[in-house]
Amino acid sequence: MVNKKQSVHNIVNQFMQSKIELPLYVLYQQINMDPQEVDAMRVACLATKSDESQRVAMEYLYSHGLLKDLQVLIDRNKKSDNFLNRKWAEVYQLFYNRRTFSKKSAKPGSPNQYLQQVQRMKIDNDEHSLQILHDLMHIYCYFDMHQYRYIGTYNDRIKERLLDLNDPLLYKLLQSRLNETLIIYHWKRNELILSRKYGYRLLEETNNLRKKMDVHNILAQGYLFESYDQAINHVHIAIDIAKELENERALFGLTNYTLPFISSYHCKTDGIETTDKAEQAHLSLAKGDVQTCIAILEAFEELTPFQQYYLGLARQDKHLLRRSYQRFIEERDDYFYAKLPLEALHAFEQ
Repeated sequence: MVNKKQSVHNIVNQFMQSKIELPLYVLYQQINMDPQEVDAMRVACLATKSDESQRVAMEYLYSHGLLKDLQVLIDRNKKSDNFLNRKWAEVYQLFYNRRTFSKKSAKPGSPNQYLQQVQRMKIDNDEHSLQILHDLMHIYCYFDMHQYRYIGTYNDRIKERLLDLNDPLLYKLLQSRLNETLIIYHWKRNELILSRKYGYRLLEETNNLRKKMDVHNILAQGYLFESYDQAINHVHIAIDIAKELENERALFGLTNYTLPFISSYHCKTDGIETTDKAEQAHLSLAKGDVQTCIAILEAFEELTPFQQYYLGLARQDKHLLRRSYQRFIEERDDYFYAKLPLEALHAFEQ
């Protein structure tokens, strides 16, 4: 019986020892979905010499969360003789910077800063891959700002521009990134069938643990109103993957936001803790400690729509709940979480 690990090792060696450097997709097509795929592709990405393959390599490393290796390639391509490679390095430096914010922060800072930087870049109309990366950065920044209404146009443009790509691996990687954005886009529009379609498809098609972790986190929240068991199962899968990846920032977000939020909503609070003050208030409310919830939230200078919802529930204040609903719609275009205050209002009116 052929040793699978040895077989992949041999394939990589043959690829790297070829007299003529082959495109990375040739190797990828031979080892795709193999347990050793990511390690093998990482080695090939760092070893490749051709300008085109180094551009594809940056996307592979970014997509798989291999950020230290990505920075190595970014630095290398910033000094490239190829002007296009220098432009790609500039774009990926922005993606890298956005992904490497504080481990104890759930969101990157200053999306407007990234938008301004990417908008200053001069990208020609025939630079289809760069145009896609440009649009993806816009989508990520609008996600960070909760401005979901602007995202549909960029999604449609990316779909069209993907058809102009010739490299099969780059196409697959960027299409996967598009599908990730569609999961969130349709979730926030409360189009859960579409969101789950893209989510489960991505889980089936990828060997990328970071992507699987993110998808399980979104699916968990998407099941909030329908099934505690489904929601909590997806949360625990995401947490297990975060631990396996030793991704401290993801683990912090999952254990301090997603897990306590879903647990509090369903009043399943045994053993649940969080360092986040707002979710501490939510936990207190779920446990019936209304005064502690109110005291925590009244100490805030400003309230988010979520926090207005928590306070509205605690005080049984219909005005706060209506304001929370309006803000979810008007400020965040979030038709999914707008159901939280709406549900509470309907319960109070019965």
